[in-house]
Amino acid sequence: MPNASSVSGRFRGIVTRIGAAFRAQREIDAQRALQRYRHLLAEPHEAPLVNEMSPVASEEDTSRHANRVDPRERAAGQSTFERA
Repeated sequence: MPNASSVSGRFRGIVTRIGAAFRAQREIDAQRALQRYRHLLAEPHEAPLVNEMSPVASEEDTSRHANRVDPRERAAGQSTFERA
């Protein structure tokens, strides 16, 4: 018949091995996550400047879209009344 100290020692050994297996599995999972998302963790080569403005349209295009009229199509001397 096994005594109490051998049973508790065996139980501790089992718990220790289970804990080690869990830690090893967490380490494997962490390595996989780092490999999978490495592109998100890498620093960008060229970061875009936040305050840099890039011209999207010319002033004429902006005027045409804002007023719904192409300024090149207006006759010379024709006055236009725009709403505020």
